[in-house]
Amino acid sequence: MPLILAIVMVVLIGAGVGGYFLFTGEGSADPAADRPANAMPRLWEAPSPGSQREGQDENGLRSMWFNNDDIIFGDGEGVRAYNRKTGKKKWTAKTPKGAGEVCAMSKEASDEGVGAVVFDAGGDDCSYLSVIDTDTGRTLWSKNLKAEGAREDRPQVVVNSKVVAVMIGRTYTGFTITRGAPVWHLISRGHDCTTTVGMSPQYQAVASDCADAKPKKELILQDLEYDSIHSTVKGESRAVDRILADWPLTLLMSDEAGAIDAGRSISTYTKDGKPDKTFKIEGDLKELNFEPRNTYVDEDELVLVTGYGASDGLAALDLKTGKLLWKKRGSAAVAGIDSEGVIAVTSSPDTGAISRDPVLVSIALRDGKEKAMGTLYDPKHSLPAPHSMSLAWNGNENTLFIQGERLSDDRPSVQAFKAPTG
Repeated sequence: MPLILAIVMVVLIGAGVGGYFLFTGEGSADPAADRPANAMPRLWEAPSPGSQREGQDENGLRSMWFNNDDIIFGDGEGVRAYNRKTGKKKWTAKTPKGAGEVCAMSKEASDEGVGAVVFDAGGDDCSYLSVIDTDTGRTLWSKNLKAEGAREDRPQVVVNSKVVAVMIGRTYTGFTITRGAPVWHLISRGHDCTTTVGMSPQYQAVASDCADAKPKKELILQDLEYDSIHSTVKGESRAVDRILADWPLTLLMSDEAGAIDAGRSISTYTKDGKPDKTFKIEGDLKELNFEPRNTYVDEDELVLVTGYGASDGLAALDLKTGKLLWKKRGSAAVAGIDSEGVIAVTSSPDTGAISRDPVLVSIALRDGKEKAMGTLYDPKHSLPAPHSMSLAWNGNENTLFIQGERLSDDRPSVQAFKAPTG
């Protein structure tokens, strides 16, 4: 299963659900007297200046990439790489001439080590695209996509081995990853159409309802990297909310585009792009949240994990049956999914305690059983709540990376913690 990076969600795990630990230092004069036995060593800490653009829902500034040796992240001062084991800075990517602060990064870099960044092109218009070699920090190419009379503050950008695809405003364009040559530009099927688009590293899903085109309603699925899927589902009347996963291709759909109270459903598709399973979001499923940064699908187990409830809990959905496997309430942030299950950071539900050091846990995909992996111990107990963290989990090295606007009271940073093995 491919390594999955993830960034941020809030989960509340209430009393009686799961094994959450509280270590308090109340009344202790020794800062280390309350250090728990399972405290995870902090390997290093590097500064990460804050930005007003941190924490956006789609790409935001909270993405973290891996190459063979380093972790790469963006913040208020650009994009930089640090050695994962030592924290030594390896490179800083050059900001394109005329560009400003980083607006967004692709959620992941490609398997070939190429990532995409969108910078401010001026006037808070996030439309300057730059493509970076993650091994060296070298800029492969850049394009100013600023449009006359338009302004974008929430761009989307994805990469795969062949294409960089970007959404600036309502313009969707693909470029070759090597030289930046345009390869496609999404246009409407007619002059009187309602069109909704979902985009992921692998796929583009376009649903359209056109008064002046035939068929009037359809869904087009396009593989952005290979020719394996280019299919049309005629008569599809639902709108695309977003792509939840690439393997299997899983879409979140709405009965009506732009309607707040529209009914929703989840649909999966075969390797040939044919409709497979569809589950209406009703009953308990109405409490599923589907925030882009906390939704993952395990392709082997066919389990979807996402936020749950008004208090941002966590739940798992069986994509074979459409049934909830488990649900939890409490406070946590998901770092990813690996062979152990869901890797998450949880905070203590006891808000009156002095010490509320977060705990790293694994949660089994099918039965929700939890296992504490270690405590993110800070002598000052100044780590933020999980929802203020960005997380990346490297399962091969059992290392957790945390980035946040405020990782302590006075110094925003990236920190690396080593989880125990076994």
